[in-house]
Amino acid sequence: MSEDQIKLSGKIVHVFAHRFVVQTANGAVLADLTPHGADLVKLRIGADVELEGEQKPSELKVTRFACGRENVMIQHKRKPDHGHHEPADPAAAIEAARAAGFEPVGAPRRKPKHFEIEGRRNGETYELHVELGGRIRKAKLVGNGHEAA
Repeated sequence: MSEDQIKLSGKIVHVFAHRFVVQTANGAVLADLTPHGADLVKLRIGADVELEGEQKPSELKVTRFACGRENVMIQHKRKPDHGHHEPADPAAAIEAARAAGFEPVGAPRRKPKHFEIEGRRNGETYELHVELGGRIRKAKLVGNGHEAA
């Protein structure tokens, strides 16, 4: 079991659709079965249960629900991985900065929907936000927090 995986046992004291509260020896714990998981088990107030799952900040995402002879494994849908970005060429950000009269300083920093690049114009340094297609959507004067166009 990973650090976030825990086991607990207790008595169901409240039921809210696919979420429920289990009173354990260490206090109350909000648990989530997901709507699919709730279709697989019968949640009853007063039932003694054993749970395993991933502890989130607000609740336990139950992966195993045991009550009496009932022992059910529950699959949770994975959230999509937003760690990858659509392909984009940082050269487009550099070209856009130059076309707008800025001299790029350093390499563009990739963000999910734009590049950030520093550019100098008229002796002042700006932080430029350049969309992936090459349009400058923001030029912020560095140092005093003023925005410029």
